[in-house]
Amino acid sequence: MVNTSTNYSDDNALSEALNNVNADSTLHEIYGLFYGCMAAPNVAEPAQYLATIFDDDHAAAASAAEAAGVQDNLMSLWNFIARWKPDEEPFYFPDMGYPATTQGLQQRMADDLLLINYFITGLKLGGTEENDFDDDAIDAMHALAEAATLLQKQIESKKTSDLKTTTELIDDLEDFIADSIARVSIGLKGAKR
Repeated sequence: MVNTSTNYSDDNALSEALNNVNADSTLHEIYGLFYGCMAAPNVAEPAQYLATIFDDDHAAAASAAEAAGVQDNLMSLWNFIARWKPDEEPFYFPDMGYPATTQGLQQRMADDLLLINYFITGLKLGGTEENDFDDDAIDAMHALAEAATLLQKQIESKKTSDLKTTTELIDDLEDFIADSIARVSIGLKGAKR
């Protein structure tokens, strides 16, 4: 589902701000990271997640205005995700348009894989430990691992037999990913410190 909240400016503004400072991070990485940080027992500090998003060279090269633009957009997204209620509201993927081509599907799968991987990175930044997960959250983490494996195999095969069928498969897989991330987020609530 696409982010339609008026509280977060938009993905285009954040993407443009990231491009202005030559950041290597993608919107999917940042979304995944922020969702993971918010789900974790200890919410990560900005210094922790900013170090994951930027390397020192890019941060030093940014002008004050560019840095402020990125910071404003990141904080807006952070606050939007912080207000997410996984047991009541839909999960939001970055608002991206992909061409209806094999390359477009490959990029979409790669982005979804990045979101999963950075969600796990966010959980680690927040100090998540194995015993923090309830049983359903453990099952959801296994589901995310299976989704990541499926995406990785599909990306490596570089084969898309039928664009329509593959697009439908990715739609279903994204619903599965969204549900799994929501279940992890709910399942970690008892471990919040």
